[in-house]
Amino acid sequence: MGAMTRHVRVAPAVDTALAAAGYRPYALGDDGALVAVALDGSQDRVELHVLRADDTTRARVGALRAVRHDHLARVLEAVPLSADELGVFTEHVTGTRLDALLAAREPLTDGEAATLAIPVAQALEALHAAGVQHGGVGPGAIVVGPDGRPVLAGLGVALRHVPAAADESGADVRALLDAVLGPQHAVEPGSLAEALDELRREACPGAARVVDRCFRVAVPVPLRLPDAADLAARAGRDAVTSLRQGGVRDSGRRRAGHAARSGRARGRSAGSPLPRGLVVGACAVVLAAGVTGTVLVAPWRMTTDGASAAAATHRPFASPSSGPAAAGHARTDPRDAAVMLTQRRAVLLGQGRGAPLHEVELTGSPAHTADSQLVAQLGDDRVSGLEVTVTAVEPLEASRDDEARVRVTSTTSAYERVAPDGTTRPGGPAATSTVVLVLRWTDQGWRVWDVAAA
Repeated sequence: MGAMTRHVRVAPAVDTALAAAGYRPYALGDDGALVAVALDGSQDRVELHVLRADDTTRARVGALRAVRHDHLARVLEAVPLSADELGVFTEHVTGTRLDALLAAREPLTDGEAATLAIPVAQALEALHAAGVQHGGVGPGAIVVGPDGRPVLAGLGVALRHVPAAADESGADVRALLDAVLGPQHAVEPGSLAEALDELRREACPGAARVVDRCFRVAVPVPLRLPDAADLAARAGRDAVTSLRQGGVRDSGRRRAGHAARSGRARGRSAGSPLPRGLVVGACAVVLAAGVTGTVLVAPWRMTTDGASAAAATHRPFASPSSGPAAAGHARTDPRDAAVMLTQRRAVLLGQGRGAPLHEVELTGSPAHTADSQLVAQLGDDRVSGLEVTVTAVEPLEASRDDEARVRVTSTTSAYERVAPDGTTRPGGPAATSTVVLVLRWTDQGWRVWDVAAA
C-alpha cells in the first residue's frame, strides 16, 4: 500500500532476519515499514517493522497478534534483531489507498460509504476489544482491494502508537468517519452522511454505533473502482500499489504453497513460526454441526476467525450490525435480511464462546440452540482457509404475518481446523448447498427462527 521507494539498503541484522524467513528487501513503505518480497520468485510480500525491544512494545505486539479480522492487516511474527531492536513481520495488503481512489472518482454514494465504513469499523471494534488503539486511521491507511474489499492497514503506526490518554478509541472512530465522509461528501437531511456526521461530533463515538447507524440508514452497495489507468493518471502511480489478481489476500491454497516454497528456500520446515503465520488465513468459513460431532459444510452453519463472509456477487463485502432494521422502522426486504443475518452470524460465531447469537437468532429458537451447540463443539479451535459465497436468495411463501421464508444457496471451499497451538487438521470439503431460513420479525428487525431443508 502507499508510495514506496525501491533499492533500499538495510542493516545486516535486518537482512539476515529477512533471509531466514525467505524474503529480501524490496521497498520502503510510507508508514516506516520495509516491504520485502519472497526469494522464491512468487512476488509474495510481507512488511517488516523495526521497533524498540522493550516491554511496552512487546505487549503491544502481542495484543495486535491476537486480533484477527478479515478487514484488518495482520501481525504475523516477531523476531529479535538485537538486544535493543525487535523485528515485526506484518501482512502486506495489496490494493489502492482510499485517498488515491477518491482522487480518481466522484465522492462515495451513501451505499458505498456504508460498504466501506461497516467492515473497517468492525475491524476497529476488534482492535479496541483487545485494548489496542490504531492511532493512524485515515484515507492513507485504508486499502481497497481489486475486489472492492476494504482493509485497515497502516500497522506501522499502530505498532509504535502509545496512547496519550487511557482510551483513544473514540479518536480512531472519528478518524474513520473523517476518511469515509471526506471534505466533498454532501451532508443532506436523512442521508448517511448526516447520520455519520452526528456521530463524528460526539465526544467518544463507538465503532459498533457506526455499524449500526450504517445499516439503519443506508443499503450497502459495492464500491465502484476506477480502472488502473485512471488511477495512475489522476492519483499518481506512487499512490497505487500493484493490482495483482486474487484480491486483497492470497488464498489459503496459495499461502500453503508459498510457505512450502519458502521453507525449501531457507532450509526450514513450513511449520516454523513465520510460515505458520502466513499459512493461517482469516478467510470467511462455513460450518455445520454433524450428527457425530464432526464439522460439516452447510451454508447457514457459518463461522470465521474474525472474518466477514462474502455475499453474492451483487452484495458488498460487509457484515450487518445487530439487525437489519430498528423498532418502529418499516420491514426490510427479507432477502436482504437473509444475507445480512448470514454474514453477521459468521462474525459472531467467529468469536467463539460467549458470542451474542441473539443478534441474529431468537433466543430459545431451534436455530439458536443448534448454533450454541456448534460453538461448544468448536471449543478453542478456529477455522482457516474456507471461503463462502451466497449465490442466490429467493423469497418463499410464509404461513404467518410476522414470518418470512427465504431460500439461500451458497458455495463453500474446503477448510481446516486450527488448534490454539497452531496445529491443523482437516475440517471439511468444498460444497454447494441450499437451505431455507425461517425469519421472524421482532422489535430489533428480522431474526432467524429456524433453518429448514430446501
